[in-house]
Amino acid sequence: MNMKRSSYIFFLLLACGLVPSSSTTIFEEPDVWDADEILSKGDAVELVLDWLEVQPFPGGPSFETRALGGSFPGPTITISAGVTLNIKFRNNLKRQNSAKRASDAAVYRNQFQDPDVGNLHFHGAHVTSVLPGDDTTMAVEPGDSYDYLLPFMDRHMPGIHWIHSHHHGSTSLHLGGGAAMALIVKDPPGFLPQQIADAEEAVMVLQDIDVREQLYTASRAGDDKYAANLQKLLDVGIPGADESNYRFVTVNGQHQPTLNTKTGTWTRWRILYAGWQDLSLEFEKVLDEAQCEFQLLAKDGIYLTDYPRPVDMLPIAPGGRADVMVRCNSAGVTKIHALGRMTLTVVAESEDNLSSSSDEDLVPWTPDVRPDYLVDLMSAEVSPGCSCSTKLEGYDDGSLINRKVYIPGNHFLHTSYLGATVERKLSFGYLSHSYHQHVYPFQVVSSESKEISDYFKVGDWHDTYMYGIADLTIRYRPTVLPGKIMVHCHNSLHADRGMMAKEYVRDIRDGQCQCEVDGSISGVGIVDDLDKGGHYNGSANLKCLSTVAICLIVTSLALLL
Repeated sequence: MNMKRSSYIFFLLLACGLVPSSSTTIFEEPDVWDADEILSKGDAVELVLDWLEVQPFPGGPSFETRALGGSFPGPTITISAGVTLNIKFRNNLKRQNSAKRASDAAVYRNQFQDPDVGNLHFHGAHVTSVLPGDDTTMAVEPGDSYDYLLPFMDRHMPGIHWIHSHHHGSTSLHLGGGAAMALIVKDPPGFLPQQIADAEEAVMVLQDIDVREQLYTASRAGDDKYAANLQKLLDVGIPGADESNYRFVTVNGQHQPTLNTKTGTWTRWRILYAGWQDLSLEFEKVLDEAQCEFQLLAKDGIYLTDYPRPVDMLPIAPGGRADVMVRCNSAGVTKIHALGRMTLTVVAESEDNLSSSSDEDLVPWTPDVRPDYLVDLMSAEVSPGCSCSTKLEGYDDGSLINRKVYIPGNHFLHTSYLGATVERKLSFGYLSHSYHQHVYPFQVVSSESKEISDYFKVGDWHDTYMYGIADLTIRYRPTVLPGKIMVHCHNSLHADRGMMAKEYVRDIRDGQCQCEVDGSISGVGIVDDLDKGGHYNGSANLKCLSTVAICLIVTSLALLL
């Protein structure tokens, strides 16, 4: 770039307030906890849910919110495939006398409640839902703790996932308040081509802080402490926030940070959208003096088959993730919006004025072999009776899946079995909803949308999806992990009010699927106690809800594969 022109542009941008000043917040990544290292010493990863005072705005107001691991967002946990993650989860919250409780109702209700009850969900991780695994129907009461054991199978796809609190009734309060953290399954040595392996990485946890919506939800749940903190924010005022609704986006707990980079150099951005409402991230450039290009590498922790895929905007679904290779080709400033709000400033500088020096264009790559649970199902024959319909619709107390609200305990929507090719025909009524499925990611095999974007393509894999209201057909294949599969809208305001259901994978092969069960299940292939494994269980010493033998069998299978 001509230096005279560059100087002119710089001062023009400075005059418009588009160049960072001395008070700029410099982009920082969350701390990293290497689970491999911690576990190798015989220790467990200790993760605490507690109140934390945060200050996203430099010099601005602070407030208390619930957080995981002592930071906002929590630290990034990294782990290798083939390792069993042992997390000692402790709920340090204290029950508020004002709080609504699920156990107080004569008849169970889907409402905002239990603000100080928690648990953990390992979103996107292909791990067992049988306790002591990722069973979100288990509750950890205030002051209690629970030891999670999650075997990551040897052939788990490397990628970025995340951990967040997922107790039914308090998910909106915890997740919307920032209790979330990244979880990365490491790329093994020699797995990536050198071009990607050599690229610097930047983990970005984007969180949607909607003060008014959180205040409304806290008030309905009897969450007086959190409500008072949110009201303080409104009273004091939030610098730079949207005055119409006091909503802002943070990147790693920072408001509008600045990321410095070098021109012509590829960087791997690992973006986690810890979203809890029904708005896609819409991560896009609104001013691009630095001429930054985005090349999609992976979505929801699963590598693409057509990398590099050029994209201009990332409409990541709430709860979704994207790995993007980024190269800025000119010295200058690029502004990035998310959720329609100013979110990140990128300042690209050339080294020693060698702006013509640039990394080579990306070379196409995809993993040579994929795990069994990610085998292509586009042309697969659906197992007899395994094509079922799932409809998400409504809002508030009309938040429904297949015309019903969530019912805890032994009550299921559909069932399948190990080895089946399962198909789900998704529809969304007249509102846009995000569909999330635990344990098994799914492949998009068809869409009624007239225009699929560069980001969403038929044949891609996801664990969370939202793209308009068009009907969608997905497939997945349960391989070795039997048990519950939670399915729900990832707008937790909807899920907490009832837009959630359970499927069940029986521990049998050559079985039969059941659609629209809408009731209890029994018989062969049940691997946990469905009645005791209901919504609300306050014991601090919960063991595996099946026999110890079944737990060991599930763990052994996961480790062998």
